[in-house]
Amino acid sequence: MGFFENNRLVELITDYLKTQFELIKLDIQEKLEEILVRIFKLIFVAAGFTITLFFLLLGGSEWINQVLESRFIGYFIMAGIMGLASLFLFLSLKPSENESE
Repeated sequence: MGFFENNRLVELITDYLKTQFELIKLDIQEKLEEILVRIFKLIFVAAGFTITLFFLLLGGSEWINQVLESRFIGYFIMAGIMGLASLFLFLSLKPSENESE
């Protein structure tokens, strides 16, 4: 009788481990789904912000063109402002020499 009881015990432990493994898999899938939802929301928000910024820049360029009575200077001014902003952002992302030591 002891042999059959051991087989049952091994079977119960095996089933328990399989169940725990499945629970862990489901937890991982749930976390991945949450991360993907956040990423897609971030992409949509970033796209909306980009479109809004684009039209604001176009409007500002047109306003500058009207004020300066020009057809193109406003676009150059806005491009320069965005270029400087991008340059400062890029330089702030580069690690400084002191941090690497």
